[in-house]
Amino acid sequence: MAIRGFSGLIAPMEEFERRVKNVRARMEKRGIDILVIYSAPGSMRFGQRGHVMYISGYEPYFGDTMVILPYDEGLDPVLEIDAANYFPTECTWIKDVRPPRDFVKTLRDYLRENGLKGVRVGFVGEYSMSPWLYNRFLTEVEAEFVNASDILEEERAVKSSYEIECIRKASEIAKKGFEAAAEFAKPGVTEAEIQAEVEKVCRIAGSEFFPHYTMVTSGTEPTSESWWYGFRELRHGDPWLLDFGTMYRGYCCDICRPMSIGPPSQEQKDVVDILIQAQKAGERVAREGVPASEVDRAVAEVLREAFGIDWWGTGHGVGLEVHEWPFVGYSHVLHSQAYRDMVLKENMVISIEPIVYRPGVGEMQIEDEFRITKTGCERLNNIPREIIQC
Repeated sequence: MAIRGFSGLIAPMEEFERRVKNVRARMEKRGIDILVIYSAPGSMRFGQRGHVMYISGYEPYFGDTMVILPYDEGLDPVLEIDAANYFPTECTWIKDVRPPRDFVKTLRDYLRENGLKGVRVGFVGEYSMSPWLYNRFLTEVEAEFVNASDILEEERAVKSSYEIECIRKASEIAKKGFEAAAEFAKPGVTEAEIQAEVEKVCRIAGSEFFPHYTMVTSGTEPTSESWWYGFRELRHGDPWLLDFGTMYRGYCCDICRPMSIGPPSQEQKDVVDILIQAQKAGERVAREGVPASEVDRAVAEVLREAFGIDWWGTGHGVGLEVHEWPFVGYSHVLHSQAYRDMVLKENMVISIEPIVYRPGVGEMQIEDEFRITKTGCERLNNIPREIIQC
């Protein structure tokens, strides 16, 4: 079935045509007849809104959603939306949009309506389903089921030029937030007030949302790492961190810079210089054909030599979700295949974010996104890599 466009789509029609074509090619290789794509609300980590939004354009917000995508182009896909129907159907190209009822019954009805028997059904986003719902699919639908989340994980990991430009635009908006924070921060201002100022400026500049907490941590004590408190007043000489992201056309950025109320100490500058060296070490390694774990290893070696710490978890992919594929250094986490080590490909976008806490210095971090190329990588913002003095 040809895809027909609507004016309310979050991405150009050509994007959805490319995505569906590529996903169907992957379905063919796996012998999958039907793909059940499942998403929950949220943009913080894999398995939330991204899968359904990537294919359909519809953002799960109030509850879980599901797309039924057939391999056969002659069959219409189905989108079952979430519990509150506040979004217009014009935000998706899918014509058969059904109200929330029972995902299992929707799939059973779809197979019956289209005369499909003995089909192979692939699950995408099974980690977002409750075990109860997952088991119902297996026991109440006559089909062969396989887990196929890797189809969309790998497809989403490699960004189109449109997606890269959206991330770049989000980064430009975030830069305005850093500039506003540097101008606003002064002794007596609280972390929460800085958060509010940053988000106000970025909203006005075009940010649709903030994919994770706007994290402001200040001071040198271990409790300064508790970014969710937010009510500490900054003092002259304080080091502080701003770690946040913005969102443009659904796509996220995730950037962090160390900052200082007044001139930073020499020790603070020395620590940040090492973090920049560590990030650049990862940057030098990152290119097409290199396992993501090699980037993690390059960053970890610098931090281990300088600080004697056992470091892993250098970064993550960034896109419709602020933490998505490929994960950089998370292959140590064995309970989920989503964290598996992936070989980097051209136009993947990853963050590299070395971080360290030092007594008397505080928590220091630097984070940027990089687009993978055949011969290296490109940083997607031009925010200076240094301590920003307020």
